[in-house]
Amino acid sequence: MDPINNPFSPGAGSPPPELVGRNPALEQARILLGRIKQKRPEKSILLTGLRGVGKTVLLNEIELLAKQNDYRTVFIEAQENKELGPLVVPYLRALLFDLDRIAGVSDKVKRGLATLRSFVSAFKITTTIDDITYGLGIDPAKGTADSGDLEIDLPNLFVAIGEAAEDRKCAVALLIDEIQYFNQKELGSLIVAMHKVQQKRLPLLLIGAGLPILPGLAGEAKSYAERPAIPVK
Repeated sequence: MDPINNPFSPGAGSPPPELVGRNPALEQARILLGRIKQKRPEKSILLTGLRGVGKTVLLNEIELLAKQNDYRTVFIEAQENKELGPLVVPYLRALLFDLDRIAGVSDKVKRGLATLRSFVSAFKITTTIDDITYGLGIDPAKGTADSGDLEIDLPNLFVAIGEAAEDRKCAVALLIDEIQYFNQKELGSLIVAMHKVQQKRLPLLLIGAGLPILPGLAGEAKSYAERPAIPVK
């Protein structure tokens, strides 16, 4: 075959010419996006499968679908040697400043930034982007997300972000690839945070992707972690 016209797409996350057999997963994501936007309860989604089956491609496609539905999106790739807190802070910082740029002063967004500032202080996280350290330029929200216990503080932070998005009349899609790299405490904290957001019907959702061991890890982290797992083959 002519190598120029060869449809094979080498490389992790490289999109193929056509997504074949992914309609069920995309339809479930479409339903999730629609229900959360209408403040209706719906469980988060986990995409599971072996390496190379197209989880990242599918996650990218879902992010595009979210953007087409006027979501603010945050795409994070978990890393084997990086803790959850330092990993997510720069992305959530950018998200909150993006919400803050929407016309009009919002106390909820300011509170979200103050809560993030508390979280950063509690876990002694340095907010660094492209080797440049940025301050949040805002006082912490004392007593919120500052206990130093991730299982307490991360839910408070996610709720503050969800409330900021709700105040701005928009929704947020948090997409995390390679989610199996989080340890049991981090995965449990993430599950508790999304459970809290769901209880309050805030416009924030999670779609994760990882290896087939992910549903088992989630179940071990929290017994009520009954998230729909979509096998990707």
